[in-house]
Amino acid sequence: MSNIPLGKTDYYRSVPREARIRLKNRFFENNPVLNDFNGSLISRPGVRYFAALGAGPVRLVYSAPGAFESSAWAVSGSYLYRITTGGVSSNVGQTTLFPTGLPTATATGFIGDGPEAVPEYLYVTDSGNLWVYAESGFARGTLTLSANVANNDTVTIDAIVYKFTSGSVDAGTPEGSVANPWLVAVGADAETSITNLFNAINETGTPGLYSEVLEKNGTVTAYSRTAATLLVRALSPGTAGNASATTEASATASWGAATLAGGGTANLTQVPLPEDVGALAVAYLNSYVIVVPLQNNQINGRFYWINPGETTIDALDFATTERSPDAINAAVVFGDKIWFMGDATTEPWYTSGDPDAPFIRFQGVLFDRGSLGQTALQVKDSLFTAAPDGGVFQISGGIKRVSTPDIEERIRLAIAAEAA
Repeated sequence: MSNIPLGKTDYYRSVPREARIRLKNRFFENNPVLNDFNGSLISRPGVRYFAALGAGPVRLVYSAPGAFESSAWAVSGSYLYRITTGGVSSNVGQTTLFPTGLPTATATGFIGDGPEAVPEYLYVTDSGNLWVYAESGFARGTLTLSANVANNDTVTIDAIVYKFTSGSVDAGTPEGSVANPWLVAVGADAETSITNLFNAINETGTPGLYSEVLEKNGTVTAYSRTAATLLVRALSPGTAGNASATTEASATASWGAATLAGGGTANLTQVPLPEDVGALAVAYLNSYVIVVPLQNNQINGRFYWINPGETTIDALDFATTERSPDAINAAVVFGDKIWFMGDATTEPWYTSGDPDAPFIRFQGVLFDRGSLGQTALQVKDSLFTAAPDGGVFQISGGIKRVSTPDIEERIRLAIAAEAA
């Protein structure tokens, strides 16, 4: 009787038309003791039901031990779920939040203690928007325009006054008070006027469309807008923001309520990115939240950071990977560094301790291998990634290829199918 050797992998190559060898629910283990084949097929452990999470598909599973009582988080379909350690799930998102894309998430812990402690936050991207979740959430308000604003119309948020003007935005001595409000340019239509006010509140956007001496609002931030609405929230979570007054003097503008509302209850709120770019990925290192924006030719290699305890992004808080002009596809925290995986290169950065330049590239370590999308993943003491050519690589001290030709061919076929 002839011995048939055991297949070591789920093997298939279409070019030489070889027979497919399937390994279903088993893996090969080298073991010269048990038999003459120097190996054994070990069954994979099964899975068990833990929690029901909507209609699916499940596109994200994330947990951070110590944050949010070690709950797990998942995006199923277009909803965000929180799952306790006991398997109880609750829907904390909305159907419009996560429609497409590959979500990523990261969580922060408490900073400090007592009533003045900065709470824990969960940040989630959906390959477009960036969201922040807080159990004691942010007070929020909505300004709606039925038509474009007129010259001299005013909007007041927590005693800070903004006045629309058809004249110079630097006339007089603007200071944000009732007597000398910040000046905001009336736009050609309601959407443009809302955009100008959005940028004035956040001190972003194009200079010259609001007072040159204007200062960013210190108690609220504008976090989203449409053609007819402006959404604002308190900078600090909790019930204190519910006392922030919201008024207007305009025939076309109106607030949804006389004050911000909803502070102190759990909510998920959008975090705007500078220049209205979307968010590709998010990570956490040494109290900083790192945000990778959607890459394009002008910002390839750029990443932003959110300072410890804050929930907004300053447009000047960014750096750019240096080795190559390729785009960032993934950001993975591995050891005490964050690894930016590009189209063709991988380079690590670390925190410097300097609040003015908190991230520095780690010199002397760089790999001329990139990442296929967001396939990079830390597994114990190694970083694994699939490269755009289909090869799978392990980074642990150095870099080595761990994939076999059959696996690489299957990855390439999957790449081609997705592109088609």
